[in-house]
Amino acid sequence: SSGINAEYGGKVLKGIREPRDIGLLTLYEYYKVFEVGSYLKQASSGIWVVCSESHYSVLFSKKSGCSPHEVTDLFYYDSLGNQDSLYKLTVYPDSGIESTDEDPPLELCIRTFWKNAKVDWNGAEPLL
Repeated sequence: SSGINAEYGGKVLKGIREPRDIGLLTLYEYYKVFEVGSYLKQASSGIWVVCSESHYSVLFSKKSGCSPHEVTDLFYYDSLGNQDSLYKLTVYPDSGIESTDEDPPLELCIRTFWKNAKVDWNGAEPLL
């Protein structure tokens, strides 16, 4: 099939035909269940919905137009996590980090856009 359409479990998934303001990062891509296209990953607003394991959360940058090759500060919020404050993460792309199943799921999602990135939790305990 073409790059814009793919068959999955007997269903045809159709790709996004132009860039979007809000993006999507998902653990399903790390596990190679499906691939999120570049138009949906490159959120022009710097806001991503994160589908990690069994629910959705939000990851955002204070700047728009984030590049997958630039160091980026991200902020993470999970409404089910009973958070008192945002987690600030600093992403160092192209750092040679290879993902493993032992890594925090959020880091695995982040690395689907920022390839081989080191994720610094800036003193916070990584979410498992």
